[in-house]
Amino acid sequence: MQETELTNLMYEILSNPERGRLYLELFDKHVLRLNMSPDELDSAKVHEQYPTKLLAEKLNIPLKKTKKMDFAIITSRRFIPIEVKIESGSHKGQCDNYLYEAQLYTDKHSLSEPPILYYLTLQGYFPERTSATNTGYGDSGDLAIHQDKIIKVTFRTELLPWLEDCAAHAPENSYCKDNLSRLLTFVREITQRTKPQLQVEEIMRKFFIALEKRFDENFCRKYHLEFYTGDEQPYHREILKFFFKGHSAPGINFFCTNASGNVIKLEPDKELLFGVECYNGGENDFRRERTLFADFAIYDNSINNCVCERTDVKRLLDGKNILPQDFIEEYWQKGKKLAGCIGLTELHDAHNNTIDFYDVDKTLRQFRTQEDIARAVEHIMIEIKKLLRRFIYG
Repeated sequence: MQETELTNLMYEILSNPERGRLYLELFDKHVLRLNMSPDELDSAKVHEQYPTKLLAEKLNIPLKKTKKMDFAIITSRRFIPIEVKIESGSHKGQCDNYLYEAQLYTDKHSLSEPPILYYLTLQGYFPERTSATNTGYGDSGDLAIHQDKIIKVTFRTELLPWLEDCAAHAPENSYCKDNLSRLLTFVREITQRTKPQLQVEEIMRKFFIALEKRFDENFCRKYHLEFYTGDEQPYHREILKFFFKGHSAPGINFFCTNASGNVIKLEPDKELLFGVECYNGGENDFRRERTLFADFAIYDNSINNCVCERTDVKRLLDGKNILPQDFIEEYWQKGKKLAGCIGLTELHDAHNNTIDFYDVDKTLRQFRTQEDIARAVEHIMIEIKKLLRRFIYG
């Protein structure tokens, strides 16, 4: 199935006269996650192959020379551009132009919410730098990917659950039902994992569940942590795309607090986080190691990502007695390779072996039973406590 056929089927489902309103609500639930009100959903219009006409007018170029968005969902509150990719990449300036069009429309019609582009791919990639130079990557030299304007979603983590939910409420019309079934079958086929990969996914799920339970209220109070109150902990969705080529980093995150229990804010939009995560090696701009580690990070809410620049880390933490000074100096020396991970500490199982979930054969040997997972978590908690004592006592 080609991208054009796939997007045509998606459009048919979303604009289905019998179930369209329900399918759009489910699309919001699984893919957009905007929690739209009933009134906003009632106002929504789905557009296939939406032209960038306002951009063409502003730049005084022929409309036929501009590219069309795969989808646009326009509501009473927002303009939502959606780009779908199976294997191909984006063209130069494509995502920038789509967001520019969405912003022009938002301004013209006085919509209340800023536009966000949803980048739906098989492999979980963020758009290429040339496609999102201004909206996805910020100023030249900035290492962090800005995720405040572009949200990457995948066929397995978002599209498949949406289609399965739609199939549970299949339309009566046989043609529409067949199209829904055909698309669901196709997405299931191209998102399949091997049996060993599925076994490792289950090991990872059990591992992070067991680890998360160790961070109970008493532990968090003792080590100046607070449960992360954003989206569900990253390991839930990240595990599902771990064996794709795009970036995936299953883990658990916590806010760092001061002695009074208040979340540490380095600036109004920047908070200090503590996390435990692994990495699959995808989109490896920073050449990070894949082994399981714990670290601290400065999370910037304005870009929905961590601060990576050495100068910013030094400016926000240097000499302020928030993290040990050697953590800051190490980051200053290694810079790009650490990719926002401050005080990075490699973690080990009960036999002092590193943990690399992407290495399927090693993982299946390393964690044969639930007891192997439990013993590893026990050893890891010792290493984590040592790191957190450095945070509290210097």
